[in-house]
Amino acid sequence: MKRNVWLTVHGEQQYEGMSADSSDLRVRGTMEETRDGYLLRYEETDGDGKVTTATRLALAPDCIILTRTGEVTSEMVFAEGKEHTSFYAVPYGTLPVAVKAESVKWKLDEDGGMLALRYAITIGGQRGKCALRIRVRTEE
Repeated sequence: MKRNVWLTVHGEQQYEGMSADSSDLRVRGTMEETRDGYLLRYEETDGDGKVTTATRLALAPDCIILTRTGEVTSEMVFAEGKEHTSFYAVPYGTLPVAVKAESVKWKLDEDGGMLALRYAITIGGQRGKCALRIRVRTEE
């Protein structure tokens, strides 16, 4: 059953030779139980309310697959201790991206929950460390 939810998304990035950066987003989305786990979906918009990027997170016991489409297009697979290579497409070009998950944790039920990722990333030759935390709350 698909449920409407509020997602609080917190991301942290630290790339070699650059200052640490973080971002926060609170957005409405959906949560749906699947055969393997859960599926979360949400959309990011610009200042005019136009959808710029749609994000889909497929949560399974052994991995999380993050798929983004729109102004940013990518698919990243997070399985603890494993590296996944794909491409990251943005309006000004496409870059190779490799992620290696250091920690993949999630706990969801029909009332919501959380997920937390810590991973090393190499994008276009630039190395960094990232973290992503998402809190999920069902709408009352």
